[in-house]
Amino acid sequence: MLSTVFRSDDLPVEQRFDTWRELSSKAVLRTLIDSDRATDFRATLRTAGLGPVQVSAMTYQSMRSRRTPRLVRAADPELYQLALTRGGRQSMTWRDHQLILGDGELFFYDTSVPFTAEIRAGQAAASSVMVQVPRELLPMGRDQVADLLGTRVPASDPIGLLLRQFIDAIAHPAPAGAAPYTAADAGRLGLVLADLLTALLGRQRELAGAPLGRINKDTQLACVQAYIERRLGDLDLTPVAVAEAHHISLRSLHRLFEEQGTGVAGWIRARRLERCHHDLTDPALAGRPIHTIAARWGFPRPADFSRAFRSAYGLTPGAYRRLATTTATATDEPPENPPRRER
Repeated sequence: MLSTVFRSDDLPVEQRFDTWRELSSKAVLRTLIDSDRATDFRATLRTAGLGPVQVSAMTYQSMRSRRTPRLVRAADPELYQLALTRGGRQSMTWRDHQLILGDGELFFYDTSVPFTAEIRAGQAAASSVMVQVPRELLPMGRDQVADLLGTRVPASDPIGLLLRQFIDAIAHPAPAGAAPYTAADAGRLGLVLADLLTALLGRQRELAGAPLGRINKDTQLACVQAYIERRLGDLDLTPVAVAEAHHISLRSLHRLFEEQGTGVAGWIRARRLERCHHDLTDPALAGRPIHTIAARWGFPRPADFSRAFRSAYGLTPGAYRRLATTTATATDEPPENPPRRER
């Protein structure tokens, strides 16, 4: 599933470290990297896009990676990151707190806060797997996970164990003779991964001692929103269907969404538009008709989709796709989002 982006053995020794710094910043996250092994640096980087989720498996020698306030201001993709350590003495300094991460431990943080990661591997290689999830993909608001940012999950945590096994299965090469994953498979696996992360964060909130009533409401909302995310392309996804699937009344369902500032139907519509918006900027889908993208995410009537997209983003789908293509060609970087209107 993962494609190789960098392998130091493919390059002359003198080019390895500089190439690693450049490619890892582009493929994963912009950071400043230095190493006392720069003159004979060995590393590998493999990545895979699972829909909007990215998984990156890395091996490397001793090094230090810093995400500075300046880099945050210059480019912040607004992602949650989950790091799975897999060998070597690795530490994270987050908000002036340093944590030593052991093999199999998970560390949850985001791209908007500066951090420093240090790896001490001696003569051997250290390794880790990085999962990057757009914030809007998780049903929990940032205020609900704020206390969990910069924390680690012990290897013994049961949901953490399940998530770690899932990440390892994706990061390791498929057995010989196994059928390859399809693009649709990858998108579904990304949503499953996001659901597992949501479950882990819900458990960590419980362990942190959040009020019981609040946990119940938040956990129920997270489950409902995760259910909706998995079925955005289903034309039968209605508030009534969602309520029935969770064995609650329609009134109770609407009450869950009161703090989201929108009704259930509005939330479903906004998430469908977000998925369409993402696909319209994806170079891999440049040849796919707009009406096909719209239908995939629950908009079977092109005229309805065009009106909804323009109301949300200020441009028609076709105009936005042309703008995105022109901007990407001119700058070789992803386009900025168009101005968004109030929903």
